[in-house]
Amino acid sequence: MRLDKQQHPDGVVYELANDRGVSIKVTNYGCIILSIVTPDRQGIKKNIVAGFETVAEYIPNPDYFGCIVGRVTSRTSGAGFYINGQRYQLSANKGSDHLHGGFKGFDQRYWQVKEEIQSPQIAGVVFSYQSPQGEEGYPGCLDVTMGYFLNNDNRLTLRYQATPDQTTPVNLTNHSYFNLTGFEEPTIDEHSLMINAERYTPLNASLVPSGKVLSVRDTVLDFGRHTPVGQRMGDLEDGSYDHNYVLDKPYREMGLAAEVISPSTGRLLRVYSDQPCLGLYTSGYLDGTRIGTQGKSYLRNGALCLEAQQYPDAVNRPEFPSTLVGPGSEYSATTIFEFGVVD
Repeated sequence: MRLDKQQHPDGVVYELANDRGVSIKVTNYGCIILSIVTPDRQGIKKNIVAGFETVAEYIPNPDYFGCIVGRVTSRTSGAGFYINGQRYQLSANKGSDHLHGGFKGFDQRYWQVKEEIQSPQIAGVVFSYQSPQGEEGYPGCLDVTMGYFLNNDNRLTLRYQATPDQTTPVNLTNHSYFNLTGFEEPTIDEHSLMINAERYTPLNASLVPSGKVLSVRDTVLDFGRHTPVGQRMGDLEDGSYDHNYVLDKPYREMGLAAEVISPSTGRLLRVYSDQPCLGLYTSGYLDGTRIGTQGKSYLRNGALCLEAQQYPDAVNRPEFPSTLVGPGSEYSATTIFEFGVVD
């Protein structure tokens, strides 16, 4: 196992590498995953996440490439909520709603380096950030830590923890864009996807959950068995996925959330999480104007995000499990990305 550190003008960059050819680069700016390099079935190594050559190119990061999203991921309807009868008004950065933590969420903050870890079994780094009272409208201060840990089983563990001094909603996720061909194929249409979920939360016209939970069975959202991502994409109203699935596992227990395979390269990605939901986003807002690492153009449906999370807009939906965390309590979440190959 190897842990390297480089100081750049716009942030510190860590490289975590194991003995099996997998390496990950992360930075303290936005806790961004800059690259994930894995071998294919021929042993050829490529970066399988969208990104840029320098940290400076992520400033700002309007498409949330590789970053940690918070305090609350996804949309918060009406850019606000009530706690014990008191209204908290958040920044409305997506029409009348609040998206991914606001105008300057966790994705655009410099985090402190809390811990560096290197042993024969693991390479890792832990970042910390203190979100102050009133940041983007949220109540209370929130102390957050974010850890990345790579082992020789080709597992990258993402561990989130947060403690508030006042009751506040917390729902964090990572927003990496995956293309398992290393963007040699410009879209993920041929990627085979399985999501361990029979239900999803339908959206209203503002793209926030309606409060219902419906079955995906026999719909374009059904990935209960491995299915090419692009097979039914044309049947979607806007031709791209941006949906929240309710995972088929006990609430807050670790379990398999999704599996993705690139038939042409053999690369495999499994996602495990202790969160109840998984957001599937197939980069519908990318339009090819962002040019990334090695001159790659990031297109609509050119990558997919698999965002382990709690129920979106739960702070305004009593039907959903609460995302509120109070003083003396701790928010915690774990997601694992496991990399491999198939014949």
